[in-house]
Amino acid sequence: MVTVERVISGYNGKELFLRTWEDVENPKGIVQIIHGMVDHSGRYDHFAKYLNSKGYVVYADDHRGHGETGKKYNEYGYLGEDGFNSVVEDEFIITKIAKSEYGNIPTYIFAHSFGSFIGQEYITRYSDHIDGIFLSGSAKRDGFEIKLGYFVSNIQKKLFNPKKVGKFIDRFSFGGFNKRIKNPKTKFDWLTRNETVVNEYINDEHCKFISSIDFYNNLFIGLKNLYKEEKLKSIRKKLKIIILAGDKDPVGNYGESVKRLYNQYVDLGIKNIHFKLFKDGRHEIINEINRDEVYDYILKKIEEN
Repeated sequence: MVTVERVISGYNGKELFLRTWEDVENPKGIVQIIHGMVDHSGRYDHFAKYLNSKGYVVYADDHRGHGETGKKYNEYGYLGEDGFNSVVEDEFIITKIAKSEYGNIPTYIFAHSFGSFIGQEYITRYSDHIDGIFLSGSAKRDGFEIKLGYFVSNIQKKLFNPKKVGKFIDRFSFGGFNKRIKNPKTKFDWLTRNETVVNEYINDEHCKFISSIDFYNNLFIGLKNLYKEEKLKSIRKKLKIIILAGDKDPVGNYGESVKRLYNQYVDLGIKNIHFKLFKDGRHEIINEINRDEVYDYILKKIEEN
């Protein structure tokens, strides 16, 4: 398989590590992956190679504070000033790079978890530049916990170094994610039923950190501003949106907050919208024990119509 690794100039000149999977003779389209929190592009290698085998080139960066980008700057878990918005702009730069290299062929975004919230913001700005977006492991997160998280992270950011590890907010945000799993073997069992993937995650050098106070503050600011009516109305009405999640995913409140996200887009008048909950699936559905079913669903949604 042909995988190209390089460094590109992101928003405000920040250097970003970018992987491109391009073992495709005559590409039918582009898939741009926006990875999650405490995650990196390398964890999508199997999925990207599957897409290559079906005729799609794949682009995925390591976000600020993540993967090889975070390692280069020794800033794991730190996004920097206006970090949420900076990541959104980084992703638009990657979209433009992909189109400059492969022309105006169909372009889809696959945005997972934290990346899906980046994706939700992306389409309020740049929906004219893509054909569709997959929001994986996503939700509509606008409740009391977001306001509380914003309040707490603001106080902590004033009292401590913003790069300080946000242990308290991390426990507040993720501490209960295993609670519905009987006899969990690790604290990351909520990610997937695939024990091999969970163990690989635990042993991955790029996944051994807790995000900073600054990261959480940026995230809560982004979520607090995400669902403003005037922003949502700017999404192109003909944009194809596919929302998919496991029905046992705590990030989506076991399907409830995922349905709220779907209904939000329906209420906006977006017609080409699709919604799928995979039975017994946890957070990382493309890493689940039924990932072949998930892959087939994604390919079908890219290629239909």
